[in-house]
Order: sequence, then C-alpha cells, then structure tokens
Amino acid sequence: MVWDLFDFTTENCRSIIREWVSTERLSRRDIGQLNQKLDMLRIAGPTLPPKLLAGPIYKHIYKLIVHGDRMLRPFLCKGPLEMEQEYTLLLGAIEADWKLDRHPSEAENNRSLVIADPGRRRPHERY
Repeated sequence: MVWDLFDFTTENCRSIIREWVSTERLSRRDIGQLNQKLDMLRIAGPTLPPKLLAGPIYKHIYKLIVHGDRMLRPFLCKGPLEMEQEYTLLLGAIEADWKLDRHPSEAENNRSLVIADPGRRRPHERY
C-alpha cells in the first residue's frame, strides 16, 4: 500500500514545509535526504525502518528523522482524515544539541486546523 502525503498550508495556501525549506536555506544534500525519507514514508508508512520515524512525541505528532548537513525533524501526523492511508506534514523543525527549534505543540495546533478545515492542506510535492 502506498500512503498519501499532504502538506499543511498557510492562510495563503502555501506549503508550510516548502516555505521552511526556503527560509532555512537547506542545502541540496539536506533537500535530497528529506525527499528520500519522504519517499520511504510514502512507500513504507508506519513500517519504516527503526530510527526514521519517532513518536508519537507529543499527542498525535511524530517526527521524521533526517540526517544531513543539519538534523531535520519535520513534524507530521497520521491522517488526520484517513488515519490508515495518509500522513500530513505539519511543521518543519531542526534539532541541534538534542533540542528542537520548534515545539511539537505548534504542529498539533496545525493538525487541529486541518481537522476543522481540510482545505488547509494539499498533496505533497517534492522539493
């Protein structure tokens, strides 16, 4: 089974993850690693190999483990509309010195917005 991936969107209908990739000025290597892990997630879903998907780390929030020039930790959730078919990327985060630069509660807030308004997400596109 292939899992569907979605990106949470801003009020301007822009992918919050695409904006994060741009704002953080991720290297080509980081973007390649991120795309590779997201492709694996699409294929394997929750059966990803160990240490690639952690969680839930906060309520319904998971973090994808991406090693590159920087330690990327995008937050995501199963569903939230079709729990056994999809993941929604909710917020970008970076880990340094074992600390995340964003709190998973922010991603949980974005998840709540998607539940209230499914139009706040769109199909994921590679970066």
